[in-house]
Amino acid sequence: MKAVIFDLGNVLLYYDAQRAAKRFAKEAGVPIEKVWRHFFISRVEKAYTRGEITTREFYLHAKQAFNSKIDFATFSELWNDIFWENRKIQPLLKNLSRRYPLYLISNTNALHFNHVRQKFPAVFRHFKKTFPSHVVGRRKPDPRIYRSVLKKIKLRPEEAVFIDDTPPFVEGARRVGMKAIHYRSETQLKRDLRKLGVKV
Repeated sequence: MKAVIFDLGNVLLYYDAQRAAKRFAKEAGVPIEKVWRHFFISRVEKAYTRGEITTREFYLHAKQAFNSKIDFATFSELWNDIFWENRKIQPLLKNLSRRYPLYLISNTNALHFNHVRQKFPAVFRHFKKTFPSHVVGRRKPDPRIYRSVLKKIKLRPEEAVFIDDTPPFVEGARRVGMKAIHYRSETQLKRDLRKLGVKV
């Protein structure tokens, strides 16, 4: 194996999107179900994570959807304050980075990604390069996001192992020929990496 590629959310960083939805619902005075649909499972959210609309467009669209006067600073704070570090994985990242180049593929957006890079620098220092979906222009499990990353890091699919907590995204990597691991715990991840010949 020549490289290890990680997912971000609920692998390196935990997150609770419901926290943002509840706070937005309270701020805008709308049902939480409406906020959830708009922010986390809508075409607008998917377009934002593919980089098809800008952060400002996403913000203005939310203001209009909820008929809210929320200012951008408050919007950003509510949207971003959902992450905390998975400290248990830090020793493994450190050990792996001594032996392999580490990369990251994440379905994320500009606001979230810029926020976590600033707030959790200790996590990102281990990575040679990151590939957020809003920059690549594709979302997992679209095979094109995996192929695009492999092309950029100049590796064949079988030379990289991909780690993700979401089974369809794991299968997406396998379908393009990558080795892939469904992340559930640090202990399990180490065991599965060893089975693939990765030195942990």
